[in-house]
Amino acid sequence: MEVLHPTAAADAARLQARVDQLEAHVARLESERAALRWMAGHDALTGLANRRLFHALAPTLLSGNRHATVLILDLDGFKPINDTYGHEIGDMVLCVIGGRLASCLGADSLVARFGGDEFAALLTGRAADCEAAAVTLCAAIAPPMTVAGHTLSVSASIGLVPAGRSTDVADLLRRADQAMYQAKRRTRSTGRPGTAWKVAVDGGSSAPGGPYRRGDAVWVNRSGVRRAGIVESASDWAALVRFRCSDASGTVVDTIPVGWLGVRDEADPHLDRAPAA
Repeated sequence: MEVLHPTAAADAARLQARVDQLEAHVARLESERAALRWMAGHDALTGLANRRLFHALAPTLLSGNRHATVLILDLDGFKPINDTYGHEIGDMVLCVIGGRLASCLGADSLVARFGGDEFAALLTGRAADCEAAAVTLCAAIAPPMTVAGHTLSVSASIGLVPAGRSTDVADLLRRADQAMYQAKRRTRSTGRPGTAWKVAVDGGSSAPGGPYRRGDAVWVNRSGVRRAGIVESASDWAALVRFRCSDASGTVVDTIPVGWLGVRDEADPHLDRAPAA
């Protein structure tokens, strides 16, 4: 068995200590880099994605999924809380809202806080399902919360825009923002308390040909009933659709606002035939 000279043993111990020190330093740097990377893409208050990360991820998600909807949410009643109780209480309210958003929309959605009391999300799934999710989200945000001994409540106004074939994130956000303000105006003018009145859909599209094209399989949502249809022709704001009668006895052709349409994944042998030239 080889025995190291005391001097050599001391040198080896010092070398190992230096290696350990360097490895610990590298680990700290890696941890700090990961923390900085997370901070660059996330809201420090709520832990949600921030505007920068949303704009970075959304184009890829949109290009890989035609069935997507962009959502803008703005809180109603938040400013009086901030003005009355101060920003610290306001921040606590935003944290609660951020948690409700993340819990309600799930891991499949890209959820972000853009700043102040404005939030955004990219939802996947059929347009009708995304609208139903937005109504559910309004209901999830509305219940009172206890913050620092105060019972407080806010509500949400939501604007939605089905993405269709568009990957123009800035345009989709702009239109969703306009729809959100439409929901605010509609709620104020009608005085309706229901959560469905807090959601507005912009079904139009600035993309050439609008969100639907001839031959697309769609759902027509009218009077609370969903019926299978096929697009005969379409513009930015409306589509000529042949769809099943409510009693399923035949079909009818009518002009439908695109906000009433959703992408249909289920086949209908009677309807899903190539349209005549």
